[in-house]
Amino acid sequence: MAMTIPPMKTLRTFTVVAQTLSFSKAAKLLNLTQSAISKQILHLEELMGCSLFERTGGKVELTDAGRRYLPSVVEALENLQHATSTVMQTSETKSRIEISVPPSMASMWLIPRLAAFRQAYPNIELAVRASVTSDSHNRYQSDIAIHCLPLSTHEEEAELLVRERLMLVASPFMVSDAESLEDLLPLNAISHITRPQIWNQFWHELKVAPNGPNYGAGFEHFYMALEAVKHHEGMALIPQFLIQDALDCQEVSNPLSLSFDSLYGYFLFSHGYKRRLGPVKQVIDWLKQELMPVRIKHS
Repeated sequence: MAMTIPPMKTLRTFTVVAQTLSFSKAAKLLNLTQSAISKQILHLEELMGCSLFERTGGKVELTDAGRRYLPSVVEALENLQHATSTVMQTSETKSRIEISVPPSMASMWLIPRLAAFRQAYPNIELAVRASVTSDSHNRYQSDIAIHCLPLSTHEEEAELLVRERLMLVASPFMVSDAESLEDLLPLNAISHITRPQIWNQFWHELKVAPNGPNYGAGFEHFYMALEAVKHHEGMALIPQFLIQDALDCQEVSNPLSLSFDSLYGYFLFSHGYKRRLGPVKQVIDWLKQELMPVRIKHS
């Protein structure tokens, strides 16, 4: 008797519907129409000879059969992916590892270190993507993903790489004579439009209430704020590990050594089976090693 194995794409669709409990969300995640999702699930149920989902009152729930089937399907897909990746990674060609990081981390921290990485790991080719959203559905699209999230984040596979310490930075030309905080207040405070609260946190940490601080242009990313600082637009709050290279080469200054710990951190995400792959593990170990000086300062 021939073995009956559902198509791979159907099993993948089943797992996404089971995890989201929504045909519409699954369709969006898989870039398919809702009708195509429904047809694949119906075909799978016909093949299995039982219902895998209950559809009542606009809600989707797993049946007992669906709940029993899901763990086995997930494990089988992960084992197949692991086996495929292992064979690919052990070939003589370069291993291609995709890493997704926030745009500012890519521009200010990762790219300046790529030459050293290639020298240390000549058989690994990095493909760098910018993670512009921390949506949970996008955290495992790449082999490795790094997201800036609140320190209160508690997710099973989230690993805190480094706590965020925000440093006050400005052009050395503009703060060379600054001897007190009052000397800095006339400068424009460059806003971070996706985290508008950081200046209020800064004033609170310093226990000061400036009288109507001058807020300059707002920027979405820290690398934009850095460029604004270098062009004498004012002062900005930028994570220490991102700005350290610019501080070391005196492109910017940290007046009065002012900084504070935010309530955010940079978290690493990577599926368990991918972490077991040699090249992925090497990249993760390298990231941790490069961030070690900052991790020690914040410990």
